[in-house]
Amino acid sequence: MAEKIKFNKNTLREQKQMLGLYLEFLPTLELRKQQLQTELRKLSAALVERRAALASLLQSAAPWSGLANKLLPWVRPLVVIDEVELKTGNIAGVKVPLFQRVVFKPIGYSLLATTPAHDAVIGFFKRAVAHREEIAVMEKQVALIESELTRTTQRINLYEKVLIPQTRENIRRIKVYLGDQQTAAVCRAKIAKAKIVQKVAALQAEVRGG
Repeated sequence: MAEKIKFNKNTLREQKQMLGLYLEFLPTLELRKQQLQTELRKLSAALVERRAALASLLQSAAPWSGLANKLLPWVRPLVVIDEVELKTGNIAGVKVPLFQRVVFKPIGYSLLATTPAHDAVIGFFKRAVAHREEIAVMEKQVALIESELTRTTQRINLYEKVLIPQTRENIRRIKVYLGDQQTAAVCRAKIAKAKIVQKVAALQAEVRGG
């Protein structure tokens, strides 16, 4: 349904001002969309790399996977996350979490009752967990950028497909209406003038006849 507007010069001026703002702001939105798309490609590529790094790390454990699986029930209680340290960053104007490191709870165990293999397995699982947490943070970054990109794209579509065409149509309708009103006013003025001329002519005829 077409927007209900007042067909007058004030509304025409307001609609022209709104159109100017829309046309001025649209390139800014399009630039932001390009920036977000660029950053999203970078993040996605980095995420692929980190996932590959984790896969490579897990693959490196293949030769001693039997030992790792055997020690897993013993190791799991010793590899407990105390905190995932993050800081807030800014990517294309979007606040995102930035991974710093994983802090593990200092859980002691007997060095005398264990072999160096135990230390190696603990170290391996800590590295794997750190990789996993970093990937989770990067996935959150991607999700935030994708969300902002969606909102920006929606705004661009709103401007391009709704607001700008609608405002231009409003301007056209107001101009047509005002033009018709002006034409009607001119016609009325001509008719009024013609009537006045007729009355004057009639009066002059009466005076001459009298």
